[in-house]
Amino acid sequence: MRIEQEFFDAYVALYRPYINRANSILTAYNLYSSQWLILKDIAKHGTTTLADVSRRRQIEKPTANKVIKHLLELGLIQSEQGEDRRVKNLTMTEDGVDLYDEVRKKMDEMQREVLQDVDQEQLETMITNFEKMKI
Repeated sequence: MRIEQEFFDAYVALYRPYINRANSILTAYNLYSSQWLILKDIAKHGTTTLADVSRRRQIEKPTANKVIKHLLELGLIQSEQGEDRRVKNLTMTEDGVDLYDEVRKKMDEMQREVLQDVDQEQLETMITNFEKMKI
């Protein structure tokens, strides 16, 4: 087996169980990993737009719109008319910030557990290598 194939097989073997573990935490908050990633993006960037979230997360606008609609319904984010009437600005609500902080702590704990056997230098090397990959 080629080393490239082994790499991607190892990646896939890690990815799906990670998403399942993340979803086991998130479902208690009526969220899934795709929704969490968008909520995290809004928390990180502050006021933003659907187009910006879609670009940063590399997802189609209709998909981002569906997820954002769910987050709006949960009262975790709010949408306000921007200066350009075609653009709506998205921000976290107070409830969204509170939930984000609570979930972030649980996700941090889970991630530390997953990475407990990986030292800091190895982790930094993996991050650097992932950033070098082009898809």
